[in-house]
Amino acid sequence: MKFIAALDQSGGSTPATLERYGIDEWMGDDGMMRRVHDMRLRIINSPSFTNKHISTAIMFKDTISRGAVDALNKKHIESYLKVDSGCEEDGTLKVFNLDKMIQFAIDTGCTGTKMRSIIKTAEIMSVVLEQQFEYAQRIADAGLMPIVEPEIPINHPYKGKLELLLFQELKPYLKAFAGEVILKLTIPDVPNTYVVLPDTYMVKQLVGLSGGYSTEVACNKLSQNDNMGASFSRGLTEGLHIHQTEEQFDEKLLQNILMISNASASGLTT
Repeated sequence: MKFIAALDQSGGSTPATLERYGIDEWMGDDGMMRRVHDMRLRIINSPSFTNKHISTAIMFKDTISRGAVDALNKKHIESYLKVDSGCEEDGTLKVFNLDKMIQFAIDTGCTGTKMRSIIKTAEIMSVVLEQQFEYAQRIADAGLMPIVEPEIPINHPYKGKLELLLFQELKPYLKAFAGEVILKLTIPDVPNTYVVLPDTYMVKQLVGLSGGYSTEVACNKLSQNDNMGASFSRGLTEGLHIHQTEEQFDEKLLQNILMISNASASGLTT
């Protein structure tokens, strides 16, 4: 089954991504973004990175500015833009110019967007969802497909309870939404917590995020959930290293891709 490749690490998560890739030195922010762009482009240009298993790639603005959309177009893979600028301490989105990001996405040939918030408490959940769906409606009205991502951290002490609450809290927002959305959620502790959402509401796709799990653990958890595909970042890039030969790099990437694709397909109910 095809899945969404999340190649949208921003400034905050990029240093750890580069360190896992084997790079621990760079010159300033521009050097950091250039090095991570090189890593992403190596992934995109790898022979195993094809539309046989990957439908879409989510990318950070810097990567799109450096021409990644053209590379993806050659492989008939859609490009989605990460539009947000990170989260406030409470988990809500930082202030950013959404209209400007929407126009950038359109001008560069992207067909969708993604925003990531963090649900840290039950009390903040409604605030997070209100903000996510308000922005998603503006994105959909502009003709783009929005990915709504209210992430519950995998190590949250009340993860399971928050997931059950999120399932209920999502319903009125989905019911009121004019158009379709893609929901990107933390893989739930109780399998199939969100299983009915794609069949009941205008949810184009329900996808799980790897959220810091290893590729193997994330795939095992994902495979227990019907109607849920994948949108992995760390799970996709695990084990990739700058000093690998192109053959070694592609072999490891293909291993990850097949594992993720199979986990997505195992929960397919349609």
